Amino acid sequence: MITESRACYNGVHTRVLSTAGSGVPIVLLHGFMDSAETWRELMGQPAMAGRATLAVDMPGFGEADARAPGEILPQLDAFVDALVTELGDCVLAGNSLGACASVRAASRGSRAIRGVVAIDEPILASHWLIRVARRGRDPLRLLPTRLRTPGALHNRAVRAGFAYLLYRHPKAADPVVVARFADQAPDLAHVRELLVQAQQVAVETAAGYDTTRLACPLLVVHGRRDRIIPVHASRRLHASVPGSTLVVMPESGHCPQLDDPAGLAGYMLPFLDATLGGRNHQAG
Repeated sequence: MITESRACYNGVHTRVLSTAGSGVPIVLLHGFMDSAETWRELMGQPAMAGRATLAVDMPGFGEADARAPGEILPQLDAFVDALVTELGDCVLAGNSLGACASVRAASRGSRAIRGVVAIDEPILASHWLIRVARRGRDPLRLLPTRLRTPGALHNRAVRAGFAYLLYRHPKAADPVVVARFADQAPDLAHVRELLVQAQQVAVETAAGYDTTRLACPLLVVHGRRDRIIPVHASRRLHASVPGSTLVVMPESGHCPQLDDPAGLAGYMLPFLDATLGGRNHQAG
């Protein structure tokens, strides 16, 4: 059973979804514009039974406190570090921005992080989208003032866009999930602001990772049908960490936890058992 509670890490009050279990907890970190809700189906998979899991809303997302003005990544880093400090030994598993936050945390050398699962890692991509974002310009500066779209048309377009970007098969997209994303972009001004934030993350992460201090096991997972981040980003992360494992899920898009939670759990299970010492997660 998934329970919901409130917690505070590094001064940021947030929502926590958790399942009971023994052994080392698995901390699940969501992507940009997402929330802890994205992990519900994965947390409920039979393969995850008996494992303590914890999904949190990161600063500025979901039901967490808003971020302070200024750089985004240092705030996420401080939040994750405080969470790890409070929990002690744990495994970090993140999708997209959450994958970035997980790898960054492990790269700071914490011995409490027993393993990392990086799902559709975003920042090592080199396709045109990331190159444009990292130029530091604002190609959408006219968007909120020069363009006007009727509300119903805007809503349909935004929902269709998110279904296309998040899922392998847009027609099979969960309307509740799509609505959760679309609610954050009710008009073009909000769309522009979200894109500016995404660009800021791209600029802040241009240097990539320093994985020389990443000593824990690493599982890298990527959906082959990801329409946002090409598989080469995860291949680069895998190549930079000796001993890491790469899995490409052939029928998943940018969020395998939404497209195929059972398949993702099936790939995570052997990694978790190996990393955490077999079946020490079992309750009782």
